Amino acid sequence: MNTQNKVLKKYDISSLILESSFGVIIAVALLSIFMVIFTDKFLTAINFFATSRAFSLWVVVGFAQMATLVIGQMNISVGAIGGLSAVTVGYLFQFTELPIWIVVLVGLLVGMACGSVNGIIITKTGINAFVVTLGTFSVFTGMIYGLTHSLPFSKIPTAFTFIGKTKVLETIPLLLFVMLAIAMLLYILFNHTVFGRRILATGGNEEAAILSGINTKNIILITHMLSGLLAGLGGILFVARLGAAHPTIGQNWLLMSFAIPIIGGTSLQGGKTSITGVIFGGILMTLISNGLVLLQVDIFWEQFFLGIVLLTAVGVDRVRTVYAESKYF
Repeated sequence: MNTQNKVLKKYDISSLILESSFGVIIAVALLSIFMVIFTDKFLTAINFFATSRAFSLWVVVGFAQMATLVIGQMNISVGAIGGLSAVTVGYLFQFTELPIWIVVLVGLLVGMACGSVNGIIITKTGINAFVVTLGTFSVFTGMIYGLTHSLPFSKIPTAFTFIGKTKVLETIPLLLFVMLAIAMLLYILFNHTVFGRRILATGGNEEAAILSGINTKNIILITHMLSGLLAGLGGILFVARLGAAHPTIGQNWLLMSFAIPIIGGTSLQGGKTSITGVIFGGILMTLISNGLVLLQVDIFWEQFFLGIVLLTAVGVDRVRTVYAESKYF
């Protein structure tokens, strides 16, 4: 009996270490402690506001990529979709007098439409998602520059930028609550709805999902639409934060969009994700960038460190996969 308890205890500990969100939470805690010890500006109200506002936006970007990773695919065009939604909103604000809610709705619809283009091409042709979204990345980017001529739209209403610049209790950005609301909706989708379980089933084993009666092509199409919607929302929130619709919005999203969900425990093979993990993945990536600034490390090394983190996350994902497979053999 004691031997069985020891085996079970060992199994539980190893499972916990490889659990999707446990590792990234520990990493965030350790990095935070390190920053508190070695910098004197980490715990300031200004730094907390700037950091939490940044990771709130990056988490939304991570959610956009997570939506396709969870079905075992990817969306290379996520940044271009976000950028196109951003400049669409900026264009409408600058050249029309439409109400804010209509402008935002159009921006979201643009993102969803771009996602649907990706999904339709993938499901109708059977071409790999990487190839399709790489192509649409170029198409959407071309539309951005065609619409803006590389110039930002700066006539953004103050009532709209209120979302991106407002502080609650003098230190907490309103964007943090927006991100948490999105996270809650996604948590409910994946954990408490039939459709969410069908998404996970499709990502876990598409053939088995088909045999169980799931229309996997519809699932793939809708998840790409969801990815486009979230990317579009991310682009719109960036406009609210910056106070202008720059054509460069989305250009640096690719690495972060993959790193955040993968670090957070979303499997590259599909079928598994963690909303909590994605949130902490966004926090970790933001803290790394923030830490480099506070420690006065040459900013040109930022991509190097972020790339190392992404490679580490991919390695951990592989270890999780091998460990999970070993439990069945």
